[in-house]
Amino acid sequence: MISIYPRKILDFTYRNIFYGLFLSLFSYTDRKKTMQTIRNIWPDKYVNIGLSVRTIFESLLSVKNFPPGSEILMTGITIPDMVKIVEAHGLIVVPIDINMTELQVKEDEISNAITENTVMIVVAHLFGSRMDMSSIHSALGDRKDIMVVEDCAQAFEGIDGYTKHPDTDVSMFSFGSIKSVTALGCATAFYHDKDLCKKISDSNFGYSSLSNFQFFNRLIKYLMLKVLTEPFIYGIFIRGCILLGFDYDSIVISAVRNFRKTSFLDAIRKQPSKAQLKYLLYRLTTIKPDHFLKRKKVGDQVIFDMKNKNSHGVDNATHTYWLFPIRSENRGILVKSLIKNGFDATFTSTQLIPINKTGNNQSEPLDCKNFMNNTIYLPVYEQLPEKKVKALVSIINGKHQ
Repeated sequence: MISIYPRKILDFTYRNIFYGLFLSLFSYTDRKKTMQTIRNIWPDKYVNIGLSVRTIFESLLSVKNFPPGSEILMTGITIPDMVKIVEAHGLIVVPIDINMTELQVKEDEISNAITENTVMIVVAHLFGSRMDMSSIHSALGDRKDIMVVEDCAQAFEGIDGYTKHPDTDVSMFSFGSIKSVTALGCATAFYHDKDLCKKISDSNFGYSSLSNFQFFNRLIKYLMLKVLTEPFIYGIFIRGCILLGFDYDSIVISAVRNFRKTSFLDAIRKQPSKAQLKYLLYRLTTIKPDHFLKRKKVGDQVIFDMKNKNSHGVDNATHTYWLFPIRSENRGILVKSLIKNGFDATFTSTQLIPINKTGNNQSEPLDCKNFMNNTIYLPVYEQLPEKKVKALVSIINGKHQ
């Protein structure tokens, strides 16, 4: 068997990428006009657009200017950059544990973690699911001064889908390279307060802009990656790497990773190019009604067919399976078996990590750590043929522990 199904399908078509190339060569429209057109997709919301979720979050902390030493509660799994941004502002991260079966924050963990120094809670919705924000707001009790931020980078489900809880201050959605309906970058944020939205928008307009040429180069890169992830070509690539002793896992991770510059804050303090804004508008306004339903149908089927219940979020009804993680105590053996049978499973290709506690008075997010230390990401998506879905499940049921 030569073909190998990649761990993650890039969520764009060849037609999408060629249209993006056209825009990068012939897009001279006004930046503010394009941004306003994007905002008008949600006419009753306060919305702004940034280069990334990292950009918007860093701008938010800059605008709020919390006193050094203030504490920010963060759900116990996130990407390292979010922690880095908090610490760059002289603030303290306090991790909050998650029930990994439900992918839901533990309310008592929130109430126990709140101190007089708490100024914000950042809730990261994971793997394509959403947490019940009502219970989180309830757990904050009478501390209405604590700002609530939803990191929805993995939770976009269409322009008519979820935006934020009514009482949430800010929610942020990513359209980065491996995200749903990717625009190969950009993010949107929804605000409870119009003035805060304007302040962050104004702050972002002070940043220098990426060029259309830079976006053109990015499109070419992802066109090549799209070709590479065709199962037959991908199979040749992986088997070639194994034969030559190359670490294909590191190569794949490096290819899709962003913001690798030495000065991280300088890298995120940018505006997207005019072409990329037009491309984001194009992607948002051409989503097909069944875009997420197909992936959800395959994910639901795999969950149903697996004999065990070790999939993260198996009891979360909002799951759209942006990623499909399962837990295995013998993941090295299982990954080798899956690769051998044509499935590029991995346990290293995501930037998601459990957050370490940073003070003696904090609790370790033990469920987050235990599950992430045993997590494998499976290639589960609508492009996987039905017979391959059955083969994948058969391997999991036979070897997964």
